[in-house]
Amino acid sequence: MNIDDPVVRRFIRRAMVARIATLSSSGRPSVTPLYFNFVGDHIWLGTASWTLAARQVSANPCVSLLFQHEHDHGDGRILRLAGRAIVQTDETIMRRSYRYMALKYVLSPGGLLNQLTHRHLAAAVRQYRTQSSAKGLPCVLDVTPEQIEFLNERPAP
Repeated sequence: MNIDDPVVRRFIRRAMVARIATLSSSGRPSVTPLYFNFVGDHIWLGTASWTLAARQVSANPCVSLLFQHEHDHGDGRILRLAGRAIVQTDETIMRRSYRYMALKYVLSPGGLLNQLTHRHLAAAVRQYRTQSSAKGLPCVLDVTPEQIEFLNERPAP
């Protein structure tokens, strides 16, 4: 499979969270759920420069992403994407990322449903944003896909 496959593109666009797996210098894995956007053939994940994910990507660009649909209980598929990531702090990319995040997570029907479903986390999100701005700059993890596969493909009818 590749990123141009319409099934893959639709699946990634419908997911609300990407889980990124990164590696420490000693090879220890770490998995972090992040909001993301699908931009062209890249996945942009929003985070901050001080986070473990950003620090580990800076040291080792090899990552894996997992996507699944949390509100689609009849579809148990999970998409795994392996690729290379870089930490982006460019102002133009950051502005585009904020705009895409607002469209996806606030202004779309799926975003509104996501906000309502997770409203109990609002205080934690505010605290995270406050800590993030105090500790370091926001950034985007820009992932270029290299390999894509469904982990549990549904059998054909």
